[in-house]
Amino acid sequence: MRQFFQDNKWAIPILALLAIIPLCLNIFFRYGNLETGKDLRNVEWLAFWGSYIGGAATLIAVCLTLSQNRKVIKQNEKIFVQNQENLIFQEERSRLSLMPYMEARIFIDEELKLHKDKLQPPNGFIVLSNNQTVKRFSSDLPKQYHQTIESGMIEEINGDGVSILRASNINFVRLILIQKAPSLAGNIQLCVTVMAKEKFNIQYINPPFVLASGESVILPVLFDKDIPEGEYKFTLSFEDIEGRCYEQFFTIHHRGSNDYSFIPINNPRLQNEYSKNQMMKCK
Repeated sequence: MRQFFQDNKWAIPILALLAIIPLCLNIFFRYGNLETGKDLRNVEWLAFWGSYIGGAATLIAVCLTLSQNRKVIKQNEKIFVQNQENLIFQEERSRLSLMPYMEARIFIDEELKLHKDKLQPPNGFIVLSNNQTVKRFSSDLPKQYHQTIESGMIEEINGDGVSILRASNINFVRLILIQKAPSLAGNIQLCVTVMAKEKFNIQYINPPFVLASGESVILPVLFDKDIPEGEYKFTLSFEDIEGRCYEQFFTIHHRGSNDYSFIPINNPRLQNEYSKNQMMKCK
């Protein structure tokens, strides 16, 4: 009984009210000035009290029903929220099990032999140059760079019309991407944003490719002589097998000659609509 009143606190004032009303009526008709109560006989009183008790019982039943319905609704809401949380947890666990993870490794090509190789797709050379006629991505390095790389010098005409030789300042950075997760990464694209002293952006994109678990791709990056020194932010975008888009970032600081530094790649991040729009601009 105590538990009932604790769970249904509304019952106490209602029961008290139902008990006080008949008492007040008796006092009113006995000590009041109205003559109505004196003319009522047993039959009328029985009819009145029967109606009163029936109404009170109906009121209590309605209140109990409403209270029980509220409890059922709250319980259903808790079950619904719990089911939603479990569903979100299961979906997130499934997403993480399918999420690719790319590892980026950077090496300086000190032997200067990489330019002679012919790479098979999806491997290929990325050329960072302000010369719009140069291919941004190809399986073999354009011939115009071979002699310059091998000699390490470039011929220029100074202001007096004299031909001079200077250091070419053309270098390779050997970029290797490895798919580390036990899943498949599809539609892999690499976008480069240049933040140099002049504060302008250039964006380069390689053809999309696919990497399974443990597979890797070699993407040697050539910094041409006309490319400014600065911070080169590489955005790596890819999809899992269910079409969810992710992106990772790493940065190469280019300070000329062989002076490079590398900020390691971050963890995969699920793309939002803004990121997708940025990648569309990169294309």
